Amino acid sequence: MSPFTMGHSGFGFRPATNGVPFFMGATNMRRHLRNGYTLVELLIVVGTVALIAAIAIPATMSTNSDEQLEQVANEFADAIRFARSESIRTGDAHGFRFLTNQYRIRVFSADTAVSPWTWVWDVYHPLDKDLYDYTFPANLAGSDVPVVHVPDYRGTCDRQGVVYFDANGTPWCLEPETVLLESYRLDLVAGNSTASVSLDGITGRVTVQ
Repeated sequence: MSPFTMGHSGFGFRPATNGVPFFMGATNMRRHLRNGYTLVELLIVVGTVALIAAIAIPATMSTNSDEQLEQVANEFADAIRFARSESIRTGDAHGFRFLTNQYRIRVFSADTAVSPWTWVWDVYHPLDKDLYDYTFPANLAGSDVPVVHVPDYRGTCDRQGVVYFDANGTPWCLEPETVLLESYRLDLVAGNSTASVSLDGITGRVTVQ
């Protein structure tokens, strides 16, 4: 006789029914498994998941915005650095123009043969070989003003968003070209994220914060 068809009270078995053995209390266990989770248990799980999502998703979005804005700030900083390095490398005046209504920066070479000096858009990006021209991404701009420039000159500058560097890398106003730049800053905003690009008029150093 098979042990699986033999009742044995000593081991907690009830007599087999139709040849199928089962433990004492198995009916209650099967009923619990058949019913699954209770409504209260499901509500607790759903509430926990929602709470975690409410905490994690904004933090992730904020991190992404911070990283994207930092990349944009570095693009602006690189344009300023490139204009300065070209001035030092070639000995000819190069500079950048920030267009306040387009949140856009362009790198130029200065035409010093005319008065007042003017810009020539003939400077190419060293990597993509296109004209050096960068605009704040529209997907980050939102409804706020994404970029504000804050120039400070040692005199009156007619075009405050236009800066050139001399052969020593010193920044100046282009109109008139005899006004020295004290400092220049671009403040960037995207949602709750902020960044700043600063040009020091004394050292010519460009930093991103």
